[in-house]
Amino acid sequence: MGGRPSYPPPPRFLRPPRRQRRGGHWRARHPILAFFWRLSLAFVQLSLLAMLVVAAAGTWLYYRYARDLPDPRRISEYRSFETTRIYASDGTTLLFELVDPQGGRRTQVAFDQIPPMLKEATIAVEDADFYINPGVDLRGIIRAALQNYQSGEIVSGASTITMQLVRNLLLDPEERAEQSYERKLREAILAYRVAQTYSKDQILNLYLNEVYYGAQAYGVEAAAQAYFSKHVSALTPGEATLIAGLPQSPTTYNPFTNFELARARQRITLNLMVQHGMLTEAEAQTIYAEPITLNPPLTDLVAPHFAFYVRDQLERHYGPELLYRAGLQVITSIDLAWQSEAERIAREQIARLRERNASNAAVVMLAPDGRVLAMVGSIDYNAPDGQVNVATALRQPGSALKPFVYASALQRGWTPATVIWDTPSRWVSDEGVVYEPQNYDRRFHGPMRLRMALANSLNIPAVKALEYVGIEAFVEQMSRLGGTSFADPRRFGLAMALGSNEVRLLELTGAYHALGNGGRWLNPVTVLKVTNSRGEVLERWQPARGRPAFGPQGEQIAYLLTSILSDNQARRYMFGANNVMELPELIAAVKTGTSNDFRDSWAVGYTTDVTVGVWVGNNDSSPMQEVAGANGAGEIWRELMLRYHQGRPATPFARPEGLEEMPICADTGGRAGAGCPRTINELFVAGTAPTEVDVLYQTVRVGGDGSCLAASYTPPDEVRDVQFPVYPPEFREWAARNMPQPPTTVCPPPTSPTEAVALLYPPGASGVITTTQVFLSGIARGPFSLDVGPGTAPAQWQLLGQNNLPVFDGLLGVWNTAGLPAGDYTLRLQVTTPEGFNVSTTQLVRYEPGGP
Repeated sequence: MGGRPSYPPPPRFLRPPRRQRRGGHWRARHPILAFFWRLSLAFVQLSLLAMLVVAAAGTWLYYRYARDLPDPRRISEYRSFETTRIYASDGTTLLFELVDPQGGRRTQVAFDQIPPMLKEATIAVEDADFYINPGVDLRGIIRAALQNYQSGEIVSGASTITMQLVRNLLLDPEERAEQSYERKLREAILAYRVAQTYSKDQILNLYLNEVYYGAQAYGVEAAAQAYFSKHVSALTPGEATLIAGLPQSPTTYNPFTNFELARARQRITLNLMVQHGMLTEAEAQTIYAEPITLNPPLTDLVAPHFAFYVRDQLERHYGPELLYRAGLQVITSIDLAWQSEAERIAREQIARLRERNASNAAVVMLAPDGRVLAMVGSIDYNAPDGQVNVATALRQPGSALKPFVYASALQRGWTPATVIWDTPSRWVSDEGVVYEPQNYDRRFHGPMRLRMALANSLNIPAVKALEYVGIEAFVEQMSRLGGTSFADPRRFGLAMALGSNEVRLLELTGAYHALGNGGRWLNPVTVLKVTNSRGEVLERWQPARGRPAFGPQGEQIAYLLTSILSDNQARRYMFGANNVMELPELIAAVKTGTSNDFRDSWAVGYTTDVTVGVWVGNNDSSPMQEVAGANGAGEIWRELMLRYHQGRPATPFARPEGLEEMPICADTGGRAGAGCPRTINELFVAGTAPTEVDVLYQTVRVGGDGSCLAASYTPPDEVRDVQFPVYPPEFREWAARNMPQPPTTVCPPPTSPTEAVALLYPPGASGVITTTQVFLSGIARGPFSLDVGPGTAPAQWQLLGQNNLPVFDGLLGVWNTAGLPAGDYTLRLQVTTPEGFNVSTTQLVRYEPGGP
């Protein structure tokens, strides 16, 4: 008592040998051992204290956050809600009412009625340790906590199936939407309690009957009915694994709006089942290869694709809890008159095209301020696969993408006058893949100005334009225009210029709308106003200018493209006059597109009053029989445009400042000069017009029919001056093949020399000479000599005159006949033409002395 503290003896292995202990207390004899012994005792005491603190903290946290948690036995109780209604733009016509998700679209099914494949797939994708964890995944929580700490915010929740169940069914809506560690802790405690109250099968059965699968389907039975019109017990393995992957993000993976993404999610689900030993790889491959055919129940909804598109937008923005329970009143942009007209025109055109294996169409109409006036996702919502909204589905656009390739090129220095050579071209990828595009008409057209290349949808110039721009720059351009399918430039190649990638009709129509909106992109507007059940305005749309999409000269570039796409004269080079894109008395900018094997037909265009995008094809992407953009989607586009503009004045597109118009040479795109055979006016962004004249005139004297150079002997009435253009060096080979060229050979001499080459006028009357001095005249078209000799075939000649200069109707020489005997004489005129021809003519005369 009050003395030195008493320590327990050290462990036996630390004690000194017995014989060493006799000399005194072991601590005195071994101070080092004693020190470590005291240290170990202190560590044990601290550990016990820490455990007590942790236990106390855990107990405090448990009672702090668990004291007011709901009773787990309330998990299946019904909760009321208020219905959300979606209206047309008039604010009174009901498009869609979100029915009671707990009753109207939920059907409870017994656990043994749910296919084992669906149960296992759900466990694999949501909670692989479901049957062994206590309702909470401690390892997952630790992992999520580390991820949240590293990111500085809650990015992962590590929710088990049990935790998801209690969050959705037991927590209040406000707490359910809260992103906090406190809510997560309460959720985990409640999940643990539920796991102690219910069996694993009961929990899984509750989850599968409550979880949201999209398409207004709560629970697996409602999902089976919504997507396949069958009971859950009849689902095939492929259908079951597709449904199992939807709850993580029902809107994103909705098969009706993004079937490809839903299938990709199914592939992930199957991979997880293989990873956790539920399937073999071969079984997973067999299930994935199973055909999936969507077959939802019939409905008579007004504008169903649009209504569901708006519902999905609202769900992303407000979340399913608020959307389905807060009694929202939503006024949309849809104009039912034009929705009905677009549906009618699309159905009628497809009826005419069915014999050519075209079965479906989609239409989008946008007002100048970006409001969606009509959205036709298919011609028959109740047809097989009719629920797929093709207006938002991915399809290959063909040439409909070309205007935006050229938009990128115009931002990088090209002009509408830039010449792109449409000649056989070949590209080889890094992997050795050869790409040799062809034009629609299987011909090559030589030098084509950008205006002509785009207006006539030539393929090779478009590929060269994309090569000049670069794929990454083009992908960035399309992203600025609202394209969401251009995420990874590494997936694309130069064939992208011809629409080898996929786009959505709604997004592409929005991109064309930006061209008509002065180069400013607006996200297509579908929701005008949202109020809650108390009449409080949660959202109200206000018109906006939009964001610039084409760079610093975006307004001018957009107008240049509009000018090209509305240039009927330029388009006739390939499409001929009165083609489907020419609207009588209307000014419209439009582009068609056709994908490979006629799988997709497109027409997208705009006036100052409306933008219309149309797709025609088959949902399964099977080829049509020569249904191109012009004779497929183009017919719907044309008819809808004509109907929309009935009674409306034709308004030209407003030309912005910062443009200049200049005459250019149509063949070369250079500044027009005197030598240009074809001059046209072209528009340019100010300061980008060509400054040099690149085509000059060459004046050539031709004779005859113009195919030879005029010679000295060419009759004057056949000689004329003709001007031929002299092209720049890079054009001369093409010009030699395609343009009239100056002749290079001299016209041949006349068959008779007297035809103005060498001509003697007859001396005397009837060829009789009587005078002693004869003046001989005529024509010598070149150096000449004039001779005379006795008889009809003189052996000797006497020179009468010669000259190195030609003589035209003048004196050639003088013949002195004094002292000559009477008789016949031959006059001979020999001429050497400048072209090197030797021409000779003779004339027989008779001399009879007796004159002066």
